[in-house]
Amino acid sequence: MGSGETIMEDVLYDQKGNILNPNLHDYLLMTSKDAPEIFSGIVESYEPEGPYGAKEVGEGATLPVLAAIAHAIANATGIWIKELPITPEKILKALKNRKNS
Repeated sequence: MGSGETIMEDVLYDQKGNILNPNLHDYLLMTSKDAPEIFSGIVESYEPEGPYGAKEVGEGATLPVLAAIAHAIANATGIWIKELPITPEKILKALKNRKNS
């Protein structure tokens, strides 16, 4: 989810504010073919503040992914892209702008 949001997912609008990609055919989502191999493991722990000792395991885990990908791209290219998604087109444009500066 975090990888897809960082490098693929983008809602596009026209000049009047209408969504240009309102369906799953036009809105790019990361599929299992696009995603890296993921290892999932269970860590036993207890959260005294959560119901029955439970803790959040959803969206909070995606936050470091965005930063890790942005840092990897910056380390590889020397360019910081500060707007999601970080697409190949944005990277190429930033590289060309740096070269022309």
